[in-house]
Amino acid sequence: MDSKHDGSIPIILLKNASNGHTDPYTTHFPSHSSPLNGTYQPMYVPVLEHTLHIQPILGALEVFSEVQSYDDATTFFTYGGLIFTSQRAVEAFASALDHLSSAVESGSTSGKSILLGLENLTIPLYAVGPATALSLKHIKESFLPRCRILGGKDAGTGEILAEVILKDYNASYTESTADGSTEKESGKVKKPLLFLTGAKHRDIIPVTLTTAPSKQRIDVQEMIVYASNEAPDFASNLSTALCATAAAPFRWIVVFSPTGVDQLLRALGWLDDKSITRIGPDNSNWVFRHTFIASIGPTTRDFMKKRLDFEVDVCAENPSPEGVRQGIEDYMRKHVGQP
Repeated sequence: MDSKHDGSIPIILLKNASNGHTDPYTTHFPSHSSPLNGTYQPMYVPVLEHTLHIQPILGALEVFSEVQSYDDATTFFTYGGLIFTSQRAVEAFASALDHLSSAVESGSTSGKSILLGLENLTIPLYAVGPATALSLKHIKESFLPRCRILGGKDAGTGEILAEVILKDYNASYTESTADGSTEKESGKVKKPLLFLTGAKHRDIIPVTLTTAPSKQRIDVQEMIVYASNEAPDFASNLSTALCATAAAPFRWIVVFSPTGVDQLLRALGWLDDKSITRIGPDNSNWVFRHTFIASIGPTTRDFMKKRLDFEVDVCAENPSPEGVRQGIEDYMRKHVGQP
């Protein structure tokens, strides 16, 4: 399809496509028409490569191998809930569960006990953003049918999810008085939450939960379940994507993290090769450009502004395919208009 004539808009996504199910960006963008009355063409350029660490997860689940009655699975489990802030953490958890499933097929009785314990577990699963929640939904359906997912599209940042957790988790440790007019502590021991995360992560959630007022305070134990490094072929793959879309009248590049944004700007000729001095473009002169940058959220936007003196054209109000597309379309209607 020749994007120079048909009005299609390439959407270069600097991320890995989701594993285990169709990536929501793949399904969302092609199902909508662009402001140029054409189509969107999403493509992926992975910035990071990930190494999953499943042994800590397996160790945490080992307690279920000693459960006498699976009705007590929630009581036996060390943690009162799980926190996921990235799809990679969900992938690591899924990989651990797949490992257990394979062990059961090979005759492992302890693996079978653990999976039965998980089937009877009733704890909250807290997720940042719709993509992480969607990945988690597949695990819930297969392994954790009695658990509930909270956050998701209603908690697009760690700050928001922390507030969701404080309200929801503390509610399970309070009870109404006889007349229903006030609430009091239930007397149950408040279990810690397990935060499955990468080696590099923001600490806003554990800090918010552990420094809340004493009656609301929640202990958080962090577990490193993956490590991320810049993909060695990122630069070459990015160059290939830029060359393939060079003829498009407009193209958008969506950045999902600070990693690799300096290479992106250098590849576009917008950052000096030997420094972090920005040499273009002038964001106000949109008419002379055909490449535009969208950020999934404020963290990456602020990093690019503070470290690289670069202002993205769009920062999604909601970190989702819908939020990114809406931001792009609002920008193009304002600056480009309908043909």
